[in-house]
Amino acid sequence: MDVRQRRASQIGVSEQPCGVCGSANVVAMTSRAVRRGASWVNPRFDPAPRTHDLCRDCGAKHRTENGVRV
Repeated sequence: MDVRQRRASQIGVSEQPCGVCGSANVVAMTSRAVRRGASWVNPRFDPAPRTHDLCRDCGAKHRTENGVRV
């Protein structure tokens, strides 16, 4: 079984409050798969980028697509 590690980075502040605790301390994040092992020589490597909102107060993640929560 191949476990893919992901690396996240902040892309800005989210306009929507947290859906769990109601806090406005929410940031927009993006994450990508990290190249490891044989993926370094694989020309078709896909980092499979994903976006989500992350609440800094309670730690809740809300998946987003095109800036809208899903």
